[in-house]
Amino acid sequence: MKLNDTIRKLFKKEVGLNLNNPEHLALVKKAYGSYYVFKNMYNKMYDYYKGDTDAIKKYLFVTERSNLKISANYVKKFIKEEVAYTLGNDITYESRTANVDVIGEIEYQTAHWNELHDTDLMKYLLIFTQVYELYYIDDNADFCSKIIKPTEGYAYMDKSSGKVLFFIHAFKNEFDTTTSCIDVYTDKKIYHFDNKFNQIFNPSDNTFGEVPITVGNLTEEGMDDSMYKDIKGLQDAFETNLSDVGNEISDFRNAYLLFKNAQVDKTDIPDMKKLGVIQFSSPGGDASWLIKNINDTFIQNTLDRYEDTMYQIACHINHNEKLQSNLSGVTLQSRLIVLGNKCNLEIKAHKNIVKNRLRFLFIYLNLKKNKNYDYKDVKALYTVNIPSDDLATAQMLSQVPEGIISKDTGRGLFSFVNNKVAEAEKVKREMEEELPEIDLETIVGDN
Repeated sequence: MKLNDTIRKLFKKEVGLNLNNPEHLALVKKAYGSYYVFKNMYNKMYDYYKGDTDAIKKYLFVTERSNLKISANYVKKFIKEEVAYTLGNDITYESRTANVDVIGEIEYQTAHWNELHDTDLMKYLLIFTQVYELYYIDDNADFCSKIIKPTEGYAYMDKSSGKVLFFIHAFKNEFDTTTSCIDVYTDKKIYHFDNKFNQIFNPSDNTFGEVPITVGNLTEEGMDDSMYKDIKGLQDAFETNLSDVGNEISDFRNAYLLFKNAQVDKTDIPDMKKLGVIQFSSPGGDASWLIKNINDTFIQNTLDRYEDTMYQIACHINHNEKLQSNLSGVTLQSRLIVLGNKCNLEIKAHKNIVKNRLRFLFIYLNLKKNKNYDYKDVKALYTVNIPSDDLATAQMLSQVPEGIISKDTGRGLFSFVNNKVAEAEKVKREMEEELPEIDLETIVGDN
C-alpha cells in the first residue's frame, strides 16, 4: 500500500495524524481495508498450524463406507522444533562497554513478563513470517509488551524509511464478544473505535512519543517464504493418502463370506457363528472370505516419500530414525547443520525485534527514572538448543596458547553456559571464597 500525497505532506510538516479530522480518518479506513485483504490469507496459514487443513476439511465422503479423517500435523511439528532449537535457552544480554547496570535493568524491568513471551513471538513469526510486538505501560507503571498476530493488527509504514506511521489493532470486546473494537496508535494519541470507526472513548496519550510497535519480519518475501507455502501440498497429500489407507483397513470389516455350491438358511447363521462350524448339504460346497488385495508396499512407499520430502524441504531430520550407537558429537552436529543454519537466520529476525524492544524500554527508563541508556550498547545472546560436542570444545581450548582466546569467549563456546557474564561472576566469587585468609597482624609481628 503506497503512501499518497496527503499523508506525505502530513509527515513532512510533522503534523501527524489527527483522527478527528475526516480526511485523516479516511486514510486509516483505507489501511483497515488492506488489513482485511491480508487477514484471510493469514487465517489460512494459522489454520494449517492448528491442523485444520484442506485435506481434513474437504476429505471425500463415501456413503456407507468408513470415513475416518487422520491428521498428521507436520507444519506444527517443524515450527515447534525450530522454536525449541532457537529459544529453548533463555536470551541473555551483554554490554559492549561492560556496563553491568544496564544488564540488571533489562532483567529487572522484564522479570514480570510471561516466560513464554519470546518463544510465542518466535512461533508466530515462523507461522506468519510477520508479527507485531506492542509496548505499553500498565496500571502498576511497569513496562509491558503484547504480541499481536497479523490476523489482529496492521502497521502502516513508510517503506522508504521503515518508520511505522500508525498501527491498527482489531480485537473482540471483552464484555461482548459479538462486537469488535479497533485501537489506532499514532505517535501522539491512541484512538478507540468500534468496528464502524465510531469513537467509543476519548483518545489516550501515547507517552512514548512514537508509535509503540515493532514489526517483525522473517524474510523479505513474506508469505511466499513460509512453512505453510513450502509444504502445504505435501501436507494435504500425506493426510489424504493416510486417511485413505486407514479407511481401506477399516473397510475390511465389510468383507463378504462367499459360498460356492451351497445355500445357507438365515436362521442357521447365528448357530454357525456360535459353534464355528459350517455344514454343506451338497458335495463340492465351499466357503471363503471375499476381501480386497491391497499392495501395502506401494502405499507405504508413497507415504514415506511424502514424509521424506517434507523433512527435506523443511530442513529437518527425522529423529525417529534408528542411529548408530557410536555416533560422535561432530557427526550429530553435521546432521543438524542445515537446520542449524536455518535457525540462525530465524534468530537474526527475532533479534531485530529485541533490538527495538530495548530501544522502547530505554525510552521508558528515561521517562521513569531519568536514566539515559543506549540500546546499541546491548547485545542479545542466543544459545541454540541443539547437540554440541563440549568435550571437543574443552580439548580445543586446552591446546590454544594463553593470550589467544579470552576466557569470556571460551565460556561462550560451551552449550551449558547460557549467561557468560553471570558465569564469570560465579567463578570470581568461588575464587575469592577459596583464597586462604591471611592474618596481617601476625605478619607484622614477625617482622
